[in-house]
Amino acid sequence: MKKLTAFRLAWTAIVVAATSLPYLLNWFATPAGYHYTWIIPPYPEDSFGYMAWAQQAAHGAWLFTIKYTALPHKAFLFHPFFLFSGWMSALFSGNIGVVFLVMKAIGVVLFFAAFYAYVDFLGLDPIQSTAASVLVGVSSGLGGILAFSGLVSRSLAPADLWLVEMSTYWSLLWNPLFPFSLTLMLLSIYWLDRGTREARSSDLWLAGLATGVMALIHPYSLPLLFAFAIVVTVIRRRANAFGYLCRYFALALPFVTYVTVVSQINPLVARHSALGEMKSPSLVVYLLGFGLPLFFCLAALMAKWTPLFKRYYQVLLWFFLSVVFAYLPFWFQRKLVFGAHVPLCILGGIAFAMLLGWCSRSTTRRWVVIIAAVIGLPLLVATPIYLFASQAKIARANADGAYYLSNEKMEGLRFLSTHSDPNDVVFATIATSRLIPAFAGNTVVWGHWAMSIDLKERRAWLGDLFKTGSNWDDEDRSREFWGTGIQYIFADGEIKLALETYPFMWRVILKEAEKVFENDSVVIYRRRKAS
Repeated sequence: MKKLTAFRLAWTAIVVAATSLPYLLNWFATPAGYHYTWIIPPYPEDSFGYMAWAQQAAHGAWLFTIKYTALPHKAFLFHPFFLFSGWMSALFSGNIGVVFLVMKAIGVVLFFAAFYAYVDFLGLDPIQSTAASVLVGVSSGLGGILAFSGLVSRSLAPADLWLVEMSTYWSLLWNPLFPFSLTLMLLSIYWLDRGTREARSSDLWLAGLATGVMALIHPYSLPLLFAFAIVVTVIRRRANAFGYLCRYFALALPFVTYVTVVSQINPLVARHSALGEMKSPSLVVYLLGFGLPLFFCLAALMAKWTPLFKRYYQVLLWFFLSVVFAYLPFWFQRKLVFGAHVPLCILGGIAFAMLLGWCSRSTTRRWVVIIAAVIGLPLLVATPIYLFASQAKIARANADGAYYLSNEKMEGLRFLSTHSDPNDVVFATIATSRLIPAFAGNTVVWGHWAMSIDLKERRAWLGDLFKTGSNWDDEDRSREFWGTGIQYIFADGEIKLALETYPFMWRVILKEAEKVFENDSVVIYRRRKAS
């Protein structure tokens, strides 16, 4: 037992390091004259969106608005994770990206604490538990192997190469929120499993609370958890199932009701959901993304179906529901495979121990372990290694300007942060608009693929406003531009170039503004107050 505890402490520390190291290496590689944004590929817009939520908390908000649209709306979102992260940033005057990194490390520790508790409850022996822990910490699918071999095609790219939710390692690496979401999901499953098996009604209250809190921070897996709760409780408790489920839903439903009502009555949230539709790929893409852990699981089930199913049917149910629900008519289909890697790794650890058990001699077992370490481990970690290398390359190239910001741009963002109100609307390029809510806390007119719900209309509006030969006269053009609620123009990149190249087109608009900041790369204009 001491050896197992020592391994678990060491393994947790290793995974914390492995999920933090890419950020630190990117920070050390920051070019002179630049600042690291403390995010990694892919999907920088989503990372900046998370920072924008936390910025609102740092500025004192309890309820959040969507910062990537200038459409007027009231604050509506209560999100404990971003609220706490923003408070920590304000309390310690810390970079929100660094706060997220620390929070993510804490989340990884909490996830493994919950994972170890669950595998102990399931009765896994030290070998099974150790194998499952290694698999859940670093394994992925076949994506890395195929990518290194040059066999990946766009039409059939394994999901573990592009879908963060596909593997536990990538979830723990990329997203500061996901470790806590996984922990709450795992605790819900654990307490539902233990409560229904051992007739511990208190566990149903705990499971309901964990599910409810998860609804506040990451609600996509709720259909899966509800289905799991109903199936397992009915099978085990039969006549008493209703009472157990009442306990579970009594604590879960208030949180779920709040999230559901907000998503239904707020038209902006409804439009965000429509724009953010996430359809599942073909089943083959998912199966390739699960890879070797799925192979281990299937091999074990074929060898000993009856005893494994009787003892671990609830773990199989978890995985089965994840895959099936990923093809039900939800707009967030892809989100429902989140967490499916965990039960797969538990079963994979059991399968590996079965393989060792078939080896009657200790010498043979030793050779099996050596072969697994020499051949199997590199195959298991191929995707994390590939992601590590490819993401570092993308970040260092900084082609879209998301990972390293110039000193001049940071100076402009800091000026906005200290001299403007968070509710002020800032007009900037789409690329720069991604950054402004995250680093300055202001509202922008666009900048996010899903939260900028009026992006198409804004593009058409701007094109019409400055189109040569349009019907706008100068006075109407200025009134239309500033009448949308814009208070600042953050001119860099394309906008700065347009101001310098076509000053006559912007003259009438800038006539209503004053220059409040300027350096070599950025000029900021503020609308003059009405006299």
